[in-house]
Amino acid sequence: MTIELDTTRIGSATAVDVPQGTVSIGRPGFRVAVAGDAVAQTFPIVVRRETLREAQRARSLLRSGAHDQARFTVALEIEVAIAPSAASARAVVAEAAPGEPETIRYVGTTHGLITLLRDVYAAEVADAVILVPLDGAATERHIREQVLPHFADVRHRVA
Repeated sequence: MTIELDTTRIGSATAVDVPQGTVSIGRPGFRVAVAGDAVAQTFPIVVRRETLREAQRARSLLRSGAHDQARFTVALEIEVAIAPSAASARAVVAEAAPGEPETIRYVGTTHGLITLLRDVYAAEVADAVILVPLDGAATERHIREQVLPHFADVRHRVA
């Protein structure tokens, strides 16, 4: 089912059946990809910002001129290092990626990253996220095995 605003009467809504039970309220379903994946290549607009607030403003500005908002995706790039504990993730980052990040950086556990990603979508910071592993294969494996399955089915919205 999809809910569309009825432009002839303010405040009313009309329910329309759509295959696969997808719900859309003027936003695309949330998608998460790893940098370099084919899915990540399909996002037409990717923003890199230092804070979530700056990313939220950029998304709002970019989407303001879109005619079909449900099909207009703004992706946010996030540098990621995940490990079984936040302390071990911080140690990995200190070695693998010292210095200032070029975009938002998450360092912590898998559970914390899943929570952050859900919040990014719920707060309308981004419609999609591209995760850039900071320490290579270790974080990428954690992302593929423990994070991506939570967002694999677009029908299960996170907001």
